[in-house]
Amino acid sequence: PGAAAAAKARSEFRAVRLRRTGAAAASAAAEHPPPEPEGPAPKKADDGAYATKADACNACRFSATASCAMYKTCICHATNAHFEIVGLPEPTDTNHWHWACGGEGGEKYDVCFKVNELYQDPFGDKLDPNNPKCPDDE
Repeated sequence: PGAAAAAKARSEFRAVRLRRTGAAAASAAAEHPPPEPEGPAPKKADDGAYATKADACNACRFSATASCAMYKTCICHATNAHFEIVGLPEPTDTNHWHWACGGEGGEKYDVCFKVNELYQDPFGDKLDPNNPKCPDDE
């Protein structure tokens, strides 16, 4: 009973606060569902990384296009986390690809998608100015 009463009190408090600030109407007007992810989600290899740069880049695209926050801020980069170690034999698996939403990791991170920013989004998809994937708040 104590938990239910506390939950009801929190709910009533939120309702009063929203009515006072008018945030309920503003929130409903600005609501926009998250976009559908673009492309298939690539599978990771047995080692937990992606087997190819293309798979890592497509995993970034899949993740970043399913969230407006990531869609608006992510520039997909990929890197191979395989590094040669002097004195040890070369392993048979030298592809350990990972992605990131920026190149802050250094020069080993390559931009995934070369795009024309006037006509394409950061993932190489055509932009439609009349029907944006993630509209700006007004």
